[in-house]
Amino acid sequence: MHPILASGRRQALYLASWALIGLLLAVAWSAASSRVALPSALAVVVPPCLLYGFVCLSAWHVCRAAPLEARSVLRVLATHAGAGVVAALAWMLAWEGWVRALVGSAVFDAGVLDDYRARLPVVPPAGVMLFWLSSMLHYLLIAFEASRRAEARELGLEVAAREAELRALRAQIDPHFLFNSLQSISALTSSDPAGARRMCLLLADFFRSSVRLGARERILLEQEIELARAYLDIEKVRFGSRLSSEVLLEPGCGTCLIPPLTLQPLVENAVRHGIHSLVDGGVVEVTARCDAEGVCLSVRNPVDVEAVARAGAGVGLDNVKRRLASAFGSGTETRWRREAGSFRVDIRFPREDGVRERAG
Repeated sequence: MHPILASGRRQALYLASWALIGLLLAVAWSAASSRVALPSALAVVVPPCLLYGFVCLSAWHVCRAAPLEARSVLRVLATHAGAGVVAALAWMLAWEGWVRALVGSAVFDAGVLDDYRARLPVVPPAGVMLFWLSSMLHYLLIAFEASRRAEARELGLEVAAREAELRALRAQIDPHFLFNSLQSISALTSSDPAGARRMCLLLADFFRSSVRLGARERILLEQEIELARAYLDIEKVRFGSRLSSEVLLEPGCGTCLIPPLTLQPLVENAVRHGIHSLVDGGVVEVTARCDAEGVCLSVRNPVDVEAVARAGAGVGLDNVKRRLASAFGSGTETRWRREAGSFRVDIRFPREDGVRERAG
């Protein structure tokens, strides 16, 4: 659709511009001739100028037929020169018809007609120049519309890329946990069949919850904490008394929203790279706190100070960092540090509150 006709505001500005052009031409004519009063000049000049404004809307079609990036300069100039001459001649004929219609009216006399006839040769060149000005305006509008479309496409691609990245990060998390869980069950089948069966049941419950919640963009923090507890319960079957946990959710933080399975890779790392390497095991501490602006989560676990770092230790941390950045932007913070005998991860992200689901 024509970029000017597509907007009522643009139409009003366009007509106002042509009314101003007609006003200036009428004032200049009246000032240059003692025989032409300003009301007569306005009656003769302004209506044809407004009409020519509609004629110059056709410059949009000429600009599209002769785009600057697709044609040579000479061809573009020739196209607009021919279109300008045709438009100017049409303007002159329309103006002549308007003058004939005004002859004999109260605002028109023989002096005005004679003066108009004397200045008639100026009309075609002026018409060509005005048509070219309209063409330049339409080239600017075409470039502006193309820029807006390009920005919209770029924004759409950016959103699609972010969604694809989130899906890819989720895909990295879920198979990783499944692989470790199946390894644990395999290890228990010979030494503790009852424990392996119990672990299978816990794993089934965990995956039922994770599949249901993992498909969402955000879940409640209390639901995320329950998933972390469920994971730790699964691992307790494997490690027995070597693994204990302390999970704290500060009151008032349960309805804060978080991307699903954010804590799970951190807790998994705590077990895999901490408890696993210690003969006596230890305690995995998970703490969730919040304030009016943000949510703070921390996971702390003991580590063997003499143990060599295992391959893949940074994958879970990097996934969590990238997922939070994709979900919340630059308002996130992920830090980890190794202290004497322990490893701690702290994450913070903007607070968003949700609503608890009703039971039943």
